[in-house]
Amino acid sequence: MRESRRTISAYLSRRSGLLAAAVLAVALLLAPAASAAGSPVFKLGVVLDSPDSLGGFEADAGRRADIFLWYQSIDEDFDGATLAGLASGGRIIQLSWEPIPGNKAINPADYQLKKFARGDFDTDLRRWAREMRDFGYPVIIRPMCEMNGNWTLWSGVTNGNTPADYIAAWRHMHDVFIAEGARNVAWDWSPNRDGSTADAVNTFNNYYPGDAYVDYVGFSGYNWGTMYNSSAWVSSWQSFEEVFGYSYDVMAARTNKPIMLSESASTELGGDKAAWITDAFDQLPVRFPRVVSLTWFNLIKETDWRIESSAASQQAFSAGIRKLDLNSGLCGMPEMQLNRKASFWANYYDYVNRVLSVDFNLDNTGSNDAFNIVVDGSSSSGGVSLASGLPVTVGDVAAGGESLLRMKYAVPGGGGSFFTSTFATAEDRCGLIYRYSRTSSWN
Repeated sequence: MRESRRTISAYLSRRSGLLAAAVLAVALLLAPAASAAGSPVFKLGVVLDSPDSLGGFEADAGRRADIFLWYQSIDEDFDGATLAGLASGGRIIQLSWEPIPGNKAINPADYQLKKFARGDFDTDLRRWAREMRDFGYPVIIRPMCEMNGNWTLWSGVTNGNTPADYIAAWRHMHDVFIAEGARNVAWDWSPNRDGSTADAVNTFNNYYPGDAYVDYVGFSGYNWGTMYNSSAWVSSWQSFEEVFGYSYDVMAARTNKPIMLSESASTELGGDKAAWITDAFDQLPVRFPRVVSLTWFNLIKETDWRIESSAASQQAFSAGIRKLDLNSGLCGMPEMQLNRKASFWANYYDYVNRVLSVDFNLDNTGSNDAFNIVVDGSSSSGGVSLASGLPVTVGDVAAGGESLLRMKYAVPGGGGSFFTSTFATAEDRCGLIYRYSRTSSWN
């Protein structure tokens, strides 16, 4: 039975030195930063019908999404314009890339994997590599996923393909991207989960391109419950352990690459979905310690896979990810400081009207990322008043990072010393809000 989930179609990034920053970000992602407790920082991903739906999902999950998974085909252009806003806000773009056209009739034999390996599609591959390179932000590409099933044209058992053809096509695509300088792209090898140790070993041995060509090992795996009862397949309710356990054990024993759960979800049919979600988050740090991320397929397709399929499921998801974050030391008060950097008359008009510009560095000096920072208050002495409008939205500042904040003050004539107090709020990753104040003085 086909298990593909094909859709219908903080980390501030600085534009200065963007490509170098992107490469660094990918490198850091491959070796996840340790929390204060020493455990990896877990990343939450999501599949949605549109980036516009992200805010609703994050509100229901009670948590920012770290990874946004998008699907595109070889005949398309990389949708950087749609994804840039998410990337600039610190989210990691993951792209499931399919080596067939998305919306037109084709002759399947024209898209056999051996033809990719021998270079027949190099014009398309080079275009994709350049477009993703020029995007500048970190991207995790997930090419030709679920190749060990029989429901895709790039499977090793359909369309005249073999597992060896798959490996050759993967390596060739990887080499093209490297040749085009797309070093901001990391590679996720992502089969469908296997239901036995023997099947998992077979998948790894027959399809794995090798550690030199892979940055992540990922899996697709779903609890289909009792959705199907046919001669082709009788599905049954499976726990999180039953979905992923065999594949995880084989992959963890064979490679030290980080392991992602690149697609997952559960139906409501045949069991208690809320309990399944709770168990999944409880199992992750104990049974699956090498897993660095979980991407939830938050769509209605064969069934309602969304976390919002019931109030109980939504609440279980929000509670589960919060508990996981708390246990990993991911949540906690960001340590924010507002440090005056420079004060100046920005132009002649401001000089004449005594409107003083003041640049502050907003520094996150702790180990917890800060989100949704808003400057919402200010008071001053000596007749000085704030000329900038409030509130001022700063955005997110990752642990150890900084952001520039410029405020303007109306300063009366006559000089003298004065002070200003600035007030702001920020959220941690678990959504708790903290209030900050800072007093600055100068002559």
